[in-house]
Amino acid sequence: MPASPHPTRRTLLARSLACAAALPMAGWAPSARAAAGSPVPDSARIIVGFGAGGGIDLLGRTVAERIGPLLGPGHHVIVDNRPGASGQIAAQALLGAPADGATYLLAPLITPVLSQIVYRKPGYDPATDFAPVGLVAHFQFALAVPAHHPAKTVGEFIAWLRANPGQANFGSPATGSLPHFFGLLLGSAAKVDIVHVAYKGGAPMLNDLAGGQLSSAIQTTTELLPLHRQGRIRILGTFSDKRTRELPEVPTFAESGYPRAVGSGWYSLWARSSTPPAAVAAVNRALNTALAAPEVRARLVELALEPDPRTPAQLETLRVAEIARWRPVVEASGFVADA
Repeated sequence: MPASPHPTRRTLLARSLACAAALPMAGWAPSARAAAGSPVPDSARIIVGFGAGGGIDLLGRTVAERIGPLLGPGHHVIVDNRPGASGQIAAQALLGAPADGATYLLAPLITPVLSQIVYRKPGYDPATDFAPVGLVAHFQFALAVPAHHPAKTVGEFIAWLRANPGQANFGSPATGSLPHFFGLLLGSAAKVDIVHVAYKGGAPMLNDLAGGQLSSAIQTTTELLPLHRQGRIRILGTFSDKRTRELPEVPTFAESGYPRAVGSGWYSLWARSSTPPAAVAAVNRALNTALAAPEVRARLVELALEPDPRTPAQLETLRVAEIARWRPVVEASGFVADA
């Protein structure tokens, strides 16, 4: 049997470790000295709120490896993993760091957007505590059903939900996660009641989906693809604004008649507020240059990520728009993370 053209998680982790090996081995220490001609200290770090080997960690190491040399001769950037509390620990680490241009946070959408909606006391306000640096990449979500499910299309699935209200449910990897709210968004758009089943992680959810204990589940396309290709589950639709590279045969919900059920996850880079604007501008330029490099784009494609370089102002505009988009969905659910 020919080898799969799609890299496994083990392959990606090996590549990540190879990238990490290319970085300086010495421990990171804050540097108050900016190299001549650069507003950014020559030793910098990117905080990642999740453990080594995951998708955001792989992305962080790719970015760190590439932007260091672009910031100036002798510059290096390392990844500082601060896992826990869905990225909240990492956000607090940025909040406590000096605003000297040496510390940045690579954050998923939950940090600058959902945290401001699902927590009554999030502990920080990105509008005043953080400075936007740049958007990095988007990633997509999809809905899947067990392989034996009678629905073969989104329309058939919605009809099945209405005909089988007692079985109408969807799984997500955690309460308060983006898949949780995508499910509520779909239910609202299709005007159907669909019960949320929360899991503690994606693996047990996918096991139950493949085993038929769940009617459906929502997760990133990256996590759903292996079981879909094995024929154990069937991906019916994606929430993206256009068909994904990984699933060109699968329609979007918008194509299927539900234009409100559209959205994506994204990763972005942030600094402390009061960080020198020249440092923010320099890192933004380095980030956008890195994201334009063919080898970086290829690496992100392997991770099912779509590079999307933007200016700091464009990132802030996106953050505000996303809060306005998700607030009514979250508030309608009644979910509060720190109730």
